[in-house]
Amino acid sequence: MAYNLKFSARALREIGEAREWYESQSPGLGEEFIAAMELQLKRLEQAPLLYSEVIPGVRRALLPRFPFGLFYVVRGNLVHILAVLHDARNPNRWPKNR
Repeated sequence: MAYNLKFSARALREIGEAREWYESQSPGLGEEFIAAMELQLKRLEQAPLLYSEVIPGVRRALLPRFPFGLFYVVRGNLVHILAVLHDARNPNRWPKNR
């Protein structure tokens, strides 16, 4: 079964910020970040339950090559991407209204 992806406004903002930062470090690196993100999203569409819960009900899928994790919940056939955080950030500091 293929799952549908839905992104929070926060996740979209964080993806854009990370892409811009990587691009400012080295031309083309931002696009490599997006390619790694797209690869992981394709995996989530196929098998989101492969990744473990890091907070009750919230799972994390790490990006290849980049120190970021996709934090998401699975509800039926929907994968809701809540946030895209650098590994150095603490996801327990999220607002409680996720």
